[in-house]
Amino acid sequence: MSHAFNRRHSQPSPTALSALDFGLRVRLETQPEQRSIFAGAENLSAQELVSELAEMLSRLRVRSFALRSEIEQVTSALMVNAECGYWRLARRAALDLAGSLSYARKRRFADPELCLRGANCALRIAELCAREVR
Repeated sequence: MSHAFNRRHSQPSPTALSALDFGLRVRLETQPEQRSIFAGAENLSAQELVSELAEMLSRLRVRSFALRSEIEQVTSALMVNAECGYWRLARRAALDLAGSLSYARKRRFADPELCLRGANCALRIAELCAREVR
């Protein structure tokens, strides 16, 4: 008895491609504070920027379990250290987060635009943390 085998598809099916659009959401516990509607990003403190970044990353869909876990852990560390005033540790976490987001953008594990904005925000937070240390 012989069986006819279909040749392998060189391209993923449309359902497989659409499944890539539904990445793994980053879950962060935040307590949103009400801010002035006209507050600009340039006038925010480090803690307020950390809160903004965490809120932005909560909308990020990551297509890698390991990277998603890393982003969640580093963001949580950044939030806790900034909240407690451990500025050196917060700066290190912000730099790590910027690196993780840049990696996600480069490897296309997440939305490139949101990763770029998040990485730039994390670098700005690292700069503000360095000022707090002085």
